[in-house]
Amino acid sequence: MKLARIRGHVTSTVKHSSLNGHRLLIAQPVGPDGSIDGAPQIVVDPMGAAIHQLVMITSDGGAARDVVKDPKSPARWCVMGIIDKERLY
Repeated sequence: MKLARIRGHVTSTVKHSSLNGHRLLIAQPVGPDGSIDGAPQIVVDPMGAAIHQLVMITSDGGAARDVVKDPKSPARWCVMGIIDKERLY
């Protein structure tokens, strides 16, 4: 799992059928100090995260496929939780 900041929404006119009806967001992985920690990722969002919110994301494809309810989905990243406090210890 990684911390990430939500940067925007993804709009797609063509996508895998397993992603229809699911919210896709752009998440920028960050370190505990808020510094960028890797390339932005497209994530499936079952939690309802807002732009600029800090979230936990996972690259566990099995978890993402469970969210979209399709074992053959190409989904890999998903939001696992929303961080409700900005100050991390």
